[in-house]
Amino acid sequence: MIRTELIDESIKISSDLIKINSVNPTFGGNGEKEKAEYVLGKLNEYIKKYNIKNCVIKEYNTVDKNNIERPNIVAKFDFGREKTLHIISHLDTVPEGDLSLWESNPYEPVVKDGMIYGRGSEDNHKAIVSSFLLLKMIFEGNAPEKHEFPKYNLNLIFVSDEEDGSEYGLKYLVDNYENEIFKKDDLIIVPDFGTPDGNYIEIAEKNILWIKFKIKGKQCHGSTPNDGINANIIMFNFGNELYRQLYQRYDKKDEIFSPACSTFEPTVVVNNVENVNTLPGYVEVCFDCRILPDYDVDEVLKFVEKYIDNFKRNIKNYFVVYDTKEEDEIEITYEILKKEKSQRTKENSTLVLELKDAIRNALNKEPQLCGMGGGTVAAFLREKGYDTVVWGIGEETAHQPNEHIKIKDLIKMAEVYLEILK
Repeated sequence: MIRTELIDESIKISSDLIKINSVNPTFGGNGEKEKAEYVLGKLNEYIKKYNIKNCVIKEYNTVDKNNIERPNIVAKFDFGREKTLHIISHLDTVPEGDLSLWESNPYEPVVKDGMIYGRGSEDNHKAIVSSFLLLKMIFEGNAPEKHEFPKYNLNLIFVSDEEDGSEYGLKYLVDNYENEIFKKDDLIIVPDFGTPDGNYIEIAEKNILWIKFKIKGKQCHGSTPNDGINANIIMFNFGNELYRQLYQRYDKKDEIFSPACSTFEPTVVVNNVENVNTLPGYVEVCFDCRILPDYDVDEVLKFVEKYIDNFKRNIKNYFVVYDTKEEDEIEITYEILKKEKSQRTKENSTLVLELKDAIRNALNKEPQLCGMGGGTVAAFLREKGYDTVVWGIGEETAHQPNEHIKIKDLIKMAEVYLEILK
């Protein structure tokens, strides 16, 4: 039976957080400052309420390129242990999207049928709320009365900028304060993923490589293709052949992922003409590559560079009519929009084994290991050699209209953390 005070506290904190618009500034939002102030206030409220003596709170705030303050908070609870359990939440959210698709105001919490609705309720308020519920369970005297409890120190970390690459969030912390916050044998949970049963543990992410290819030909009138070099023709053939060769070369499968293979998908295509009777002289095409951890992203880039050189040497094979005198002026260059390398957390690591046991004990579910193609802040930690898992419970409504989560699942998440500390 779930205690009434835990339900009330879950609704209270969730509601307070939903009312704060913390959309990432990159997407035109207010940023994380007000939400960080709320988190700081709640931490200090708990410290006073439970007379907590072993907590040190430190802010690692920075300023982004637009001079907007981006807050990061680390609350360390020292229980005198060698290892620390870190729970990492993010403060920013994505925009609400098409308001006509919402059944209520995204920033006015609605509690209905055991759910709470509002932007951020799942992504990533569930991490913030469950972190506070864990503190309530530890310090209210309802936790096990054992000399060795908790068996790990506890760090609650609240970061900015997760929704736009974490340059001002966890990446900033790892790049500048790694040794101050983390130790290699620590246990790190990122509650930024979740299934309704809560039995899936994400131990691996694919490497992410976003590339923009810039293709320069020669613009001309549509009726005289012999006076130009149609950049669309280059782009069509370049993209199709690259797509095929990447899938053929990097063809390993790992069934922990869905899909099990690396993926190399063309996405955005832009050219510099708007009228039908002009051949474009410049085109851009972007590829979204999600690459299994077995492969080195830099090796993939070297393959791409060789492919570009070979394609240009054989450019005449792709045209019927074009200005052959300008062939040497053709350019194909690329820009890396995003590159994230990720390692795999060992299946027999202490963290994975502890979380498996906690899921069995707290949820009565058999845990399953999985990977994902999407990226989380866990990638930055795994690249540095830290055992990190992404785990949570949720209705999988992140980024969607009418985002919501079951109130009881917020409490279950805290109970799983508590099991790890027992």
